[in-house]
Amino acid sequence: MIPRSGVITLALVLLVLAAGCNDIARNAPGERISVAVTIPPQEEMVREIGGERVEVVVMVPPGSDPHTYEPEPALVARAAGADLYVTIGTGLLPIEDTLVSRLTAMNPGLVVADSSTGISSLSPDQGGETSLVQGEDLGRETGQANPSPDPHIWLSLRNAVIMSENTRDALIKVDPANENEYRRNCDKYTSRLRDLDQEIDAAYSRNDPGMILVTHQAWDYFARDYHLDIVAIENDGKEATAKDLASFILLARSHGIRVVFAEAQESTREAETIAGEIGGSVRVIDPLAGDYLANMERVAEAFAGAVQG
Repeated sequence: MIPRSGVITLALVLLVLAAGCNDIARNAPGERISVAVTIPPQEEMVREIGGERVEVVVMVPPGSDPHTYEPEPALVARAAGADLYVTIGTGLLPIEDTLVSRLTAMNPGLVVADSSTGISSLSPDQGGETSLVQGEDLGRETGQANPSPDPHIWLSLRNAVIMSENTRDALIKVDPANENEYRRNCDKYTSRLRDLDQEIDAAYSRNDPGMILVTHQAWDYFARDYHLDIVAIENDGKEATAKDLASFILLARSHGIRVVFAEAQESTREAETIAGEIGGSVRVIDPLAGDYLANMERVAEAFAGAVQG
């Protein structure tokens, strides 16, 4: 009798074969390049740069939490049949590291590109605030211990420029014949990213946004870029205790906070508890929205609107 694990592995291999041979697809004239990514914001980057020459497989669908999501076997098989997997970054999300190992075992010809190359990571310190790890490229070993870098690198438009350029280079590696097109598309997209970054920076420079209270510690790169004071209720992925909630209620009152920001992928219970005590409201924001550029503008406006009353 074949062990259950062996049956699952065999089934995945058969699904990959059914999806078609990766090398043949890559070399066929006019055939689209199949690109796998981890989260929806990456899909926009790939589509904007690759245009009609790419099709995208998203491993963590909208509404799912990349920290805990487990892709279905059929989705894993589709990704294994891809030409290219653009990761967020080595060591940032356990699910991604596991997926890369599985996919490359199933398809040794799969090209894997790390979109975090060249990005300096943020790491939570023991005080719960964030500090920039200077000179460290995510996905590279530096010889210094940094066990849990903040994985939310895409929530910085400045990081998104670097991620997009790394994505461009990966597409060129897989499809060098269309290098000029990928470079043109990338230039257009990163120009839009930079324009929005400058607009947000100017808006926050004119108006001190004050303290912003969020449920999940996902916005530290955003806070770094615009010198914001964003405080997260959760600590290292753990829910707040009753004592913690009481402290946050006092903090919100002392800083005149009227809005608590929750996330689409998580429970709003803690946010509602605090909002109820301060006579405020809960607003849901989505760090994983597929319309990345538009979403970053929405979040910036939401933060500004909350602190302006």
